[in-house]
Amino acid sequence: MTEPPTTQMSPQEILMKLKQIAQEQLNLTPEQLTSIQPDAPVMEALRLDSLATVVLISSVEREFGLTFEPEQWQSLTNIKDLVVMIQDGLAAQGAKA
Repeated sequence: MTEPPTTQMSPQEILMKLKQIAQEQLNLTPEQLTSIQPDAPVMEALRLDSLATVVLISSVEREFGLTFEPEQWQSLTNIKDLVVMIQDGLAAQGAKA
């Protein structure tokens, strides 16, 4: 298990970590990884079906040391929304520390 990252991560760092998770856990090719851009729709960019969605959720929560409510995941429309959700979660975690 990796150590949770610091609570201060830039959107670019979070996006890079998401691409790493997508490559390792979702087996995306380098070409597919290039489609993971901030304005890209989450489901299409990450090639998510129901199983891949569960893998993504558990991987993101484990990697970043966060827990999100199902409603938060359901409200995501693009990759930028996911990055902001993670960034907000890290900020809240830092405020608790």
